[in-house]
Amino acid sequence: MTAVAMKNRKTPLVAGISLIWADWLKEQDLLGLLEHPLLQALANGEACLATLKSLLLQHSHYSRHFTRYLCALMGQLDEADDVLALMENMREEMGVDGVSRVTHAEMFQRTLSMLGLAPVDEAPLPETLAMVDTMMAHCQDRDALCGLAAMCLGAEAIVPLIYRPILQALQHFGYGKEATEFFSLHIEEDEDHALTMLTIMQRLTQGDDARRSLAARIGSELIARRIAMFDAIWARSQAQTLPASGDGRFSSADFWRVPSRLRANVPDRLSHSQVMQASQGGDQRFSSERKHKVHIVDLPSNTISMTIGRLDEAEGTRLHRHNYETMIYVMQGEGYSRIGERKVPWRAGDAIYVPVWAEHQHVNTGAGEAVYLACENAPLLQNLGGIALREELGVTSA
Repeated sequence: MTAVAMKNRKTPLVAGISLIWADWLKEQDLLGLLEHPLLQALANGEACLATLKSLLLQHSHYSRHFTRYLCALMGQLDEADDVLALMENMREEMGVDGVSRVTHAEMFQRTLSMLGLAPVDEAPLPETLAMVDTMMAHCQDRDALCGLAAMCLGAEAIVPLIYRPILQALQHFGYGKEATEFFSLHIEEDEDHALTMLTIMQRLTQGDDARRSLAARIGSELIARRIAMFDAIWARSQAQTLPASGDGRFSSADFWRVPSRLRANVPDRLSHSQVMQASQGGDQRFSSERKHKVHIVDLPSNTISMTIGRLDEAEGTRLHRHNYETMIYVMQGEGYSRIGERKVPWRAGDAIYVPVWAEHQHVNTGAGEAVYLACENAPLLQNLGGIALREELGVTSA
């Protein structure tokens, strides 16, 4: 099948990748790229500008060697026609194809410049260096199939999956043609380059399943190297959304960490099993201070707290007040709450509200234990600068 005929088969293997690659690229590898959180965040406008810049800088450390990769590969080819075919790719890279006098390297440097970046701004990550070394090693292999597989399957064929989210992110942040031309051009052109290499690969592997499997394995290896680089960039960007102070506080120095859109940050711990049955030191200390039994719901919320309070028969809390709101749901028993000058009766199934700074006390008047669930916004005030305040006013008679 000719390159033109192959290109005309438009059924996608995954979104953005033609079915012509079905025998060479593994769907799970492509999905690893397509569904990578870094590329997803870029495509959806959820990545902050600092993350985009880091990706561009790491990509610059890899792509600056592109002509070296290509020259090394051409040096392994036996057929002059194959060398000439890849020279067309080189001519485009060098800007001497009769269409543009600007090299692709210069276009990419223009992108960096528009974002105020230079490659020296960020050292290459170990994962980036590993991808560079792996690509170069395959391109220098005396078996030309190795370099072709690395360049074709591990780079040119997957350009749309990588460059399209970057292009969308640049457009999201308002950058124009000067910043986006490199990526627009490569999304349009690199499939032709990939098909040129694929034609040579098909001839070199014709009728040899072992050779075809070798090429596919090398493609998978390069995709894995690239995913590892994306993993490292994403992990670092996630860490950078945490306060720089190290004490859990955000300050004006962290303003640049604010993303352009929200994204889910799902913590490892999402449940607290058997809250009332678990015996914790925090519960015991809190109960001792409050003078009645309290169980703390220990979950990683930044804005609300939840506790379960228990009052024995005829027991009441101390009179107190605080500058955060409270909503209480009575799970068991009956009694009343003194809130300011008012006496508010309650029983199981009722909910009550305690306003900011109102003096209040809860009293059990039932025949057995009273149990209630309290939700407060104290953590919000604590995380806003430690401005949550509670004042004990002593004990009042029921």
